[in-house]
Amino acid sequence: MKVRLVLRQDRLYIFKLLKKKKKNTSQESLNAIKTFLTGLSDNVLQNSKILPLNVISTTNVRTDVVSLVVNSVDFLYYYLLPLLDTSKMYSRKAIDFNLWRVALLLKIKGYYYLPEGKTLFLDISDILNKRYSTNTTKNISEIMDNIFERSKTIFEKDPPFYVKSNIPHSENVREFSIQNRSDNPKVVYIYTNKGMIQGSPFFLYSSAHKALGLNPSSNTCNRYIDTGRLYKNNFIFSSKPIDSASRD
Repeated sequence: MKVRLVLRQDRLYIFKLLKKKKKNTSQESLNAIKTFLTGLSDNVLQNSKILPLNVISTTNVRTDVVSLVVNSVDFLYYYLLPLLDTSKMYSRKAIDFNLWRVALLLKIKGYYYLPEGKTLFLDISDILNKRYSTNTTKNISEIMDNIFERSKTIFEKDPPFYVKSNIPHSENVREFSIQNRSDNPKVVYIYTNKGMIQGSPFFLYSSAHKALGLNPSSNTCNRYIDTGRLYKNNFIFSSKPIDSASRD
């Protein structure tokens, strides 16, 4: 059975087209994959608060494509990564895996919550989504070399989160947020090359998201603020006012 495995930052997707003539067989095969992945939780760490691995299964009725999704950073790091680290990958998939691995380590070890780690994470997101595009203006290999060099520099620093404590990622994030609450931006300025957008600055991320037509609970502000990265090639998010020269 052929399936498509897709790695996207802090998620793993497994897709399978359910052919009508073999629909039952295909579904049974995917159920077996789900059972195998869930069984990885049998290797749960002693004295650990990490929950067993959960695999979400959904079927697109229109396309007849079933998706198995693992979207927990804990599940990916403690259960999936050890398996994938011992697996053989070749060609483009090996490159994608190495990029995905860096992104996962940035998240689980807390580097993502530092400005340089968040910027690197977004760069990895871009390259995973666009590295095969013919519209890319910069040499892809140069971009990836730059990403891996920056990751080495970041990983040489002590991580904000101590993952060997085997506590859930959410608890590490909560503790980090409490300790750094005074440093967290409470105001967000949103700019385009024409200046601040209407309503800016916003005193709630949810208000900023509404102004951009996003779901109020979106994570966009948190992902892009103070990274210097453009959102949708148009918007810059900052916790402080910035001058026009900095936006150009």
